[in-house]
Amino acid sequence: MAPLTPYTVAVPEERLRKLRARLELAEFPDELDAAGWDYGAPLADIKRLTAYWKDNFNWRNQEEDINKFPNFQTEIQIDGFVALKIHFIHQKTNTPNAIPLLFCHGSF
Repeated sequence: MAPLTPYTVAVPEERLRKLRARLELAEFPDELDAAGWDYGAPLADIKRLTAYWKDNFNWRNQEEDINKFPNFQTEIQIDGFVALKIHFIHQKTNTPNAIPLLFCHGSF
């Protein structure tokens, strides 16, 4: 088993700046009348979420909250593939016989 390494979430400011710039430059397609959710998320919802991420979301507050937990990284080796580096939070519960939860997310 690969070693577990303590990890701190710390997104570089340059990356956040680039994200805000891409959100600022986002161009939205036209929407079919009364399409609802038939062809994906309604355009109004996408525009609302884009504006929220661009103008209101505070990534630094989220980092602070995430980093309150015990964060780690390790590698998982799968035969025939390169090792997969994963980040995870290992938070034990005080509840006897609790069912363990595993939340997974992608990374780039």
